[in-house]
Amino acid sequence: MPRAVFFDMDDTLLDTSGGLEVAWEIACRDLAPELGCEWELIRAAIRREAREFWRDEAAVGQWRTRLVEARMNTVRSALAAEGLDVELAPRLSDRYAEEVTPRIHLFDDALATLEGLRAQGFRLAIITNGPADMQRGKVERFGLEAYVDAIVIEGVFGHGKPDKEVFEHALAATGVEPHEAWHVGDNLYADIGGAKNAGLHAVWIHRDRMELGEGLVAVPDRVIAHLGELVEALAAESPLAGGR
Repeated sequence: MPRAVFFDMDDTLLDTSGGLEVAWEIACRDLAPELGCEWELIRAAIRREAREFWRDEAAVGQWRTRLVEARMNTVRSALAAEGLDVELAPRLSDRYAEEVTPRIHLFDDALATLEGLRAQGFRLAIITNGPADMQRGKVERFGLEAYVDAIVIEGVFGHGKPDKEVFEHALAATGVEPHEAWHVGDNLYADIGGAKNAGLHAVWIHRDRMELGEGLVAVPDRVIAHLGELVEALAAESPLAGGR
């Protein structure tokens, strides 16, 4: 029976992608006059270069803790590919960051889920990839530390998902065995593949934004759209959720 639940943070507990397109549109519109082209051309080029850059997540894993630098390099590549002034890449990248950061917010079901599971006796942890300062800032901004027993940040711990060491560290911090833990996340490669390799029950959350396609890098044990479905599943599986 599950005794612990681990959560990814970005796009699982926090909506970090919902404001992405608006932020890029504003940034591209602002710099388009200086670049001498339509903003849509810039946005399309950035999207294309970013997709290509992150296509093989294993090959570019070292960039997860250098996301600002990775984004700037992607913007520079996009401008170069379109014959535009690459010297404006830092300004364009920074303008995007200014717009996207305030648009990050908690999903409506995040805190209620954490509160409810904690009250029912589950041990909880957050396992997040990314730079130390950036991810710590999100944790502090939304007060997440008060709801969980452990937080594992790639930039602090030194390893990130899907490395087995990350999940083993969270297991040790919460005092449970792999078969007693579920991990919830949106990334098939990092969250699902990593959790399954470490012996955890892997729950893929798609937030009504994604669909399972062909040639999956990892197959989840369970698929949910929202955290309410997780609570229902745990209630069916675990005596803890029944109030024992």
